[in-house]
Amino acid sequence: MRSKSTRSLPADGGAVIDAAQVDRAVHYLATTDESIADARVSVLRTEYLAEVAEAMAYKYAEGSIEDRKREAKTVQAVKDAKDEHFKAVREYEVLKAKRKRAELTIELFRTSEASRRVGNLQ
Repeated sequence: MRSKSTRSLPADGGAVIDAAQVDRAVHYLATTDESIADARVSVLRTEYLAEVAEAMAYKYAEGSIEDRKREAKTVQAVKDAKDEHFKAVREYEVLKAKRKRAELTIELFRTSEASRRVGNLQ
C-alpha cells in the first residue's frame, strides 16, 4: 500500500525543484554511467552462473527427468548462485530507480522553468 505524500507546492509559487537539485541530479547521472553498466553485466553474469550450476547439478543427479530437475534446484550450489543473482538484480534495480528519479528531477525542473518563462508560474 502506498502512503500519500504530504508534499505540496510552495505557497509563494516558487520552484518545486531548484537549480542545486538539478545540478546534483545531473552529476549523479554523469557519475553512475559505469556503475549501472557494471550492475547490468553482473545481473547477466550471475544469471548465467546460476544456469550453469543448475545444469551441472542436473547432469550429476539420478532418477527420472523430473526427479533430476527437482534435485538440481535444491542443490546448495544452485541456491547460492541464485541468491547471488537476486542480489545483483537488486543492486541494478536500485541504481536504475535512482537514475530515473534524477531524470524526473531534471524533467520537472525543465517543465516548471518553461512554464515560468511563458508566465504560467511566478
